[in-house]
Amino acid sequence: MEFSFELFIEAMLTPAMIRGAGIALVLTVLVFVLSFFGSLPMALWLKSKKRTRNIPAKIYVWVFRAAPVILILLFVWNGSPQLFPALLKSDWFTPFVAATISLVLTTIAYMAEIMRSALSAVSPGQAEAAQALGLGRFKAFRLVIMPQALRIALPPMVNEFINVLKVTSLAYVISLREIMAVVNDSIAATFRFVEWYTAALVYYLIIVSLFMVLQGIVARRQSKADRA
Repeated sequence: MEFSFELFIEAMLTPAMIRGAGIALVLTVLVFVLSFFGSLPMALWLKSKKRTRNIPAKIYVWVFRAAPVILILLFVWNGSPQLFPALLKSDWFTPFVAATISLVLTTIAYMAEIMRSALSAVSPGQAEAAQALGLGRFKAFRLVIMPQALRIALPPMVNEFINVLKVTSLAYVISLREIMAVVNDSIAATFRFVEWYTAALVYYLIIVSLFMVLQGIVARRQSKADRA
């Protein structure tokens, strides 16, 4: 059976596919933003010398880096209502919410390690110098340490963003209507695998390429700022 270019174009332009790509992108951005803010305290706990903070943070990172994402998705979507029966009657607990919770829990573990490494790469003398200038510990962290750590963390964080985008494809197992859910339903109806898989690949390539271009622009601006 030959490749149908007409079916491929139809797959690319179908409203369900466009909506699926939009859902995947919105989910990725939401997960990334929530995970970033969640990873900051986790990274500080990983760096902490206090065992009451360091050990729980290490256990969290260990569990969620070891667990397959698809298992976390199924656990949150199918297991949470068993633990909290009220969720069965809740209109807000949708596949999108379950996917967001699952991916945030997992992504925090990875981003916390990225931020821990970035913060560790900043010289301790920077904090000492900031405090010598009269800045408090929080201001020193926000104005001196964090900007430098973000420069170091930017490339791996962009890679993590791209990884989150690809992982959203697993959310079809909990009936989220993202790209792969649309593709699988369409294949079940038409038995045309190559055209639909190629359309999904093109969507992912377009989205990832846009963010890789954005990463390049930011990196060039950082380089110019460093030279200046």
